[in-house]
Amino acid sequence: MLKKIVLIILCLVIIAGGSLFYYHHSVYDPVDKKSQEVVVIVENGENCSTMIKKLEKAGLLTSSYAARIYTKFHGVTLRANTYRLNKNMSFEQMLKVMHTADSRYVVNNKLQIKDGKTINEIAPAVAAALTKSDDKTVTTEDVLKVWNDQAYLKTLINKYWFLTDDILKKGIKQPLEGYFFPETYYINEKNLTVQDLTTKLLDAMDAHLSKYRDGIAKMHYSVHQFLTLSSIVERETLYDKDAPIITGVFLNRIKKNMYLGSDVTVNYALNRTGVKVTAKMLKVKSPYNTYKHKGLPIGPIATIQDKTLNSVINYQKSDYYYFFAKKDGSVIYSKTYKEHQKAVKENKWY
Repeated sequence: MLKKIVLIILCLVIIAGGSLFYYHHSVYDPVDKKSQEVVVIVENGENCSTMIKKLEKAGLLTSSYAARIYTKFHGVTLRANTYRLNKNMSFEQMLKVMHTADSRYVVNNKLQIKDGKTINEIAPAVAAALTKSDDKTVTTEDVLKVWNDQAYLKTLINKYWFLTDDILKKGIKQPLEGYFFPETYYINEKNLTVQDLTTKLLDAMDAHLSKYRDGIAKMHYSVHQFLTLSSIVERETLYDKDAPIITGVFLNRIKKNMYLGSDVTVNYALNRTGVKVTAKMLKVKSPYNTYKHKGLPIGPIATIQDKTLNSVINYQKSDYYYFFAKKDGSVIYSKTYKEHQKAVKENKWY
């Protein structure tokens, strides 16, 4: 009987010890040792219970149960703000940040970069974000001057595995075109420089592009070539389902030593947007004009979203060599030029 009692007590001690260890781990240890920022918004009057649900959904908690126990016994209040937290922070640290509204983690500003945009479209938004961060005027010209500084670009090439001397080739319009990842960037630092913000943009591209490193190698393309193709697909595609097929069409044309014949590359060469491209426009002398130069153009032409990068890696093989987008964005694919001409004649809308 005594042995049973001792055994039960021992089991209870082990369970209690394990529970205490798990609680301590859940509250005082981070979810991940690696840095991964996550933006969390605390609304006015929001309590710890709803915030714990947000943190759990964002992947910032090991145990919501342990988190609720901690907040119940510590009576923590939260201050409304937008916070930039990190997976390498413990729950206790995150709670302290949101309780004190620690200025180091409060988001003061944000920069939104959309997919399919060019450097010339991005630069004004970057200048505005820096102006707000620095409380002094930063112009578009200031931004572009840094992004075209050869010495600075060489330091970036040495820092990032995906940047090479390809961006310095004669004829490249904007060296960093296509290398900034499109997403919303939350900024809580003051007095940011163009270089500081450039690092944020390239770090984001590094995180996304690294997933496709092996796939790019299997395509036997350099990263520069991969981004160039992906940027064309980005601008040519309205619906996600078409991106893998259109990629396959372009690859078929390249294998056959045909011109890509992409209107979006002509538009980029002419610094314009729009659908209608005239015969005169198609004759523009530019290394970006895929009606005049076979193969891929000299460099990327726009920002590229992750879905497009994935579609290019996992492109769809087919016998198609042509495609035409109708007014509603749906695409007609053709195997021969005769079929393509018929599709254009019957469906041209511009």
